Amino acid sequence: MIKIGVQSAGWYNSEDPDSSFAYIKDCGFDAVDFNIDTFLSGSKLSKEGVFPSIFDKTTEELLDYFTPLKNASKKYDVEINQMHAPFPPYFKGLDEVNDYIFMALDKCFAVAEFLDCSAVVVHPIAGETSEEEWEITANFYRNLVPVIKKYKGVKICLENIFNRRPGRMIEGRLSNSYDACRMLDMLNEEAGGEYFGFCLDIGHTNLTGRNVKEYIKQLGSRLTILHIHDNNGSEDLHMIPYTYLSTTSSHVCDWQGFIDGLKEIGFDGVLSFETIRIFRVFPKPLHTGVMKLISAIGHYWKDELTKE
Repeated sequence: MIKIGVQSAGWYNSEDPDSSFAYIKDCGFDAVDFNIDTFLSGSKLSKEGVFPSIFDKTTEELLDYFTPLKNASKKYDVEINQMHAPFPPYFKGLDEVNDYIFMALDKCFAVAEFLDCSAVVVHPIAGETSEEEWEITANFYRNLVPVIKKYKGVKICLENIFNRRPGRMIEGRLSNSYDACRMLDMLNEEAGGEYFGFCLDIGHTNLTGRNVKEYIKQLGSRLTILHIHDNNGSEDLHMIPYTYLSTTSSHVCDWQGFIDGLKEIGFDGVLSFETIRIFRVFPKPLHTGVMKLISAIGHYWKDELTKE
């Protein structure tokens, strides 16, 4: 059954999960992308090295910490359908940091299993060339296979990523559907099961000039989860769908193609919004109204996807 989801960053209060989930239910959402990445800053790791974090807790302590979150999720019937793992998951030359992140990922998967969350996004790794990116990323995911096999019902989800260059965005890791499918099929074949899925980031397809409908059709059943947000085609803005128009007054992002693609493959998952920037763009008194607008877009799309 199609559900409407949103990432937790921006509205979730870790000191009051119950009120947070009551709020998001009232806004019209029935699923959440939990930003566990906010508990371990990648930028801080790269600058300062390993620092104390929630992941220093034992797995048992961590599950106890997240029990109020699980209780709130069940109480308000709001599914935690995916999680954002810490990112980047690897820093070249920082072995101590990388070992710490790897440990944290293991605990993220344990939390996901505990929360009945079926997908954890682990970003592919950047390299100086596309060949290097492919090799480093494939080997990194291979090393995670024995880890993910410990946890039932949890998949590692790859994501299409762009690369930055001065003044522009260019094709990045798994940004074309051919590479995405090839990597995913290779990893699952080697692992001997469906341990890897795909997170299609719609904003990133727009930044790299991809045809979103064709990308979705090529992914087919490999498409596991979505990150939905809008941008102007040149910056990763994480805004509300339908926000940006081109000079010809058509939408910069092909939202109709997005819906048509999902309908063609029979998508039956969560329409999950990654619209974090609204909390910076709009004054606080408007946040609830904007969140309800986002969920209304999701419900409109759900109706489009389910009508005969």
